[in-house]
Order: sequence, then structure tokens, then C-alpha cells
Amino acid sequence: MSDSRIQPITGKAATALVIFDVASLGFISLGFEMVASRILTPLFGGTIYTWATIISIVVAGLMVGYFVGGLVADRFPSFRVAAAVKLAAAAYLGLVFLLADGSLEALANSVSGDIAALFVCGVVVCFPPMVVMGMYSPLSVRLLLRRAGDAGKISGGLFAISSLGNIAGIIVTTFVLIPSIGTRAITGGFAAFLAISGLVSLAAYLSRQTE
Repeated sequence: MSDSRIQPITGKAATALVIFDVASLGFISLGFEMVASRILTPLFGGTIYTWATIISIVVAGLMVGYFVGGLVADRFPSFRVAAAVKLAAAAYLGLVFLLADGSLEALANSVSGDIAALFVCGVVVCFPPMVVMGMYSPLSVRLLLRRAGDAGKISGGLFAISSLGNIAGIIVTTFVLIPSIGTRAITGGFAAFLAISGLVSLAAYLSRQTE
């Protein structure tokens, strides 16, 4: 029996937009992890401690994002929330773009102790955008779910697409983007892409309101 509370999106264009979002956010989330390493290693070195801090903060941010996103998705499953997620991520990456121009070094110097400074700077750079981008994963499942019995198939497919985006983000960012244009340009580019993508989701929401 279909759950009457489930009100999925309809239409191939809307479905394609969700799938594209899952892939692109997967790309950006772990692509930005590589960018964050290039932002932080000049300040703290490329030691195992730096990488452990970055990876832990990224995973913690995604963990919180998945949990909060699940709560939000159950109450507000719409493209309006998708737009808000992407626009918020864009705004924060824009802030990181500004911080990477010397302000982060000042923050590191203001914190006593190398490990504490690494942790603080890692949280500032990585945690908020990962929380916000992580929120999209449960929302994407909720947007496409038509029947409760399809939850496993849909969530599994979307997680696979997101993981493919993760792999592409790591490889392309590391081997192509960082050597070609540098970390600040990549951060600004990610922010611009997310802003445009957020406006597309907002347009999709508004178009559905007029149907």
C-alpha cells in the first residue's frame, strides 16, 4: 500500500535535476576536501595529523548533515529546500574564498598550540559546508520516493551516484584543477556553480507552484 504522506516530484526534468544535484554535490564535497588540504597544509604541513584532522572534520560534517537533512526532508521535501541548501553552501564557500587570502593564517596565529590551531582552522574551513551539502542526500531520496517499498532501491542508486561524484571530484580536483587554476579559483568556482544550481532549484520550485 502506498504511503499517502509521500508526495514525490514528478516529471523527467525534475528527476534529472535531483540526480544531477546528487552527482555534482558529491563531486564538490570531496573535491573541496582536497582543496581544503591545500589551504591548510601550507600552514600546518602535510603530516598525517593534518590529514587525519581534515578527514575527521569532513566526515563529522557530513554525518551531521545527513542527520539534520533527514529531519528536514521529512517535513519540507521540496526544491525550495534544495535551493536553500545549495545557496547556503555557495555562500560559505565564498567566505572560504575570502579567508584563504591570508585571514586563515591570522586565525591560526591567534590560537595557542599547533594542534588546536589546526583543529580550529579545519572546522572553520570544512565543517559548515560539509554539513550543508550533506543535508542534500536524504532530501534527494525523499524527493524521488514514490512508494515506501522503493526506498532501498532509490537510496542505493542515489548513494552510488553520489559516490561516483565523490571519486570524480577527488581525481579531477587533484590531478586537473589544482595544478591548473589553484585552490582559491576552485573554491570560487565551486561557490559560483552552487549559486547557479541553487537558482535552478528555486526556479523548479516556483514553476511547480504555478502548475
